[in-house]
Amino acid sequence: MINLFYKYRILIQLFGSLFFIIFIFNSVSNSADLIKPVDISNNVDVSDVRTIEVNIPQGSSASQISSILDSTGVVTSSLAFELYLRNENLTDKLRPGTYDIPNNLSYDEITSLLLKGPPLKTYTITIPEGLWLSETLDTLSAQTGYEVIELENSLLSGQVVSKYLPNNDYSQLQNWEGLLFPNTYQINIESNGEIILQTLVNELESRYESIISMNPIPNWIKTPTEFFTIASLIEAESKLEEDRPLVSSVIKNRLDENMLLQIDATVLYSLQKRKSQVLLIDLQIDSLYNTYKYTSLPPTPISGFGERSMNAIMNTPENNYIYYLLTDVNGKMTFTNSYEEFINLKNKAKDEGVIP
Repeated sequence: MINLFYKYRILIQLFGSLFFIIFIFNSVSNSADLIKPVDISNNVDVSDVRTIEVNIPQGSSASQISSILDSTGVVTSSLAFELYLRNENLTDKLRPGTYDIPNNLSYDEITSLLLKGPPLKTYTITIPEGLWLSETLDTLSAQTGYEVIELENSLLSGQVVSKYLPNNDYSQLQNWEGLLFPNTYQINIESNGEIILQTLVNELESRYESIISMNPIPNWIKTPTEFFTIASLIEAESKLEEDRPLVSSVIKNRLDENMLLQIDATVLYSLQKRKSQVLLIDLQIDSLYNTYKYTSLPPTPISGFGERSMNAIMNTPENNYIYYLLTDVNGKMTFTNSYEEFINLKNKAKDEGVIP
């Protein structure tokens, strides 16, 4: 009986040892599978090779990026790509944006694209305030690569439209003065000259219509062209924000009194010359833009203008000022209704070197 017991005990020990050996063998085999190198290939049927637009949102995790690439067909396995990113320590280095990615790239090639970031599809242009149309087209040409004559032809062709063109006449280049809004723009690299110019025109219309949607045009201004013209005069004459509404008030008061506006910037526009000082001989130029010779406003704006100058018109104060003068080197002006005071201020400003 005892011998039989020992025989069973030996058999049980043998089976236990065998089971343990099998368990260890399987464990080692599974571990070997886990530490195999990540397959960085991206096997795609060659008959289905194509370029796919992929958008990676800001803040996307490695898991989310892998899922996006999988769902769009750029990779064949989101899990495999995520494991590749983790293995290469790239989980937080990929950049968001919109990409055009062929679906036959290896993981290494895909991550190379996502590490560089999306290609630029726009470029920035900036149009400063206060430029004449000729200067605006010059700076547009320099920033876009289109020749000035091409831009002029675009304006004259009727392919660019504005509801605020004087007499709805696009065939006169001067009618476009003041209708190209000065601002900083993001331009699509595929935009032609007409699209770029139309963007500037649309921006002016949008800004103007937003302003008058809150309050109507003041009753001393009859048309949008008059509004834009006054805004351009304010832009040309004002250096400080606080002076803009006061310059507007002087323009209003002089128009009400049927006085000559006598604004130097209109003479320079007539001459199409930028000068630091307007001479007596300059005042003799026979041009409807010369406000030393003709009463009322010039026929069109004399430059581009910003939203601050438009807002200044809407906030024109009631006063009796009909003169203003630069009286400080920092750009501050003094306003008065007295000609005698104006002359005294002028002499003082000359003595202090504020004006020539």
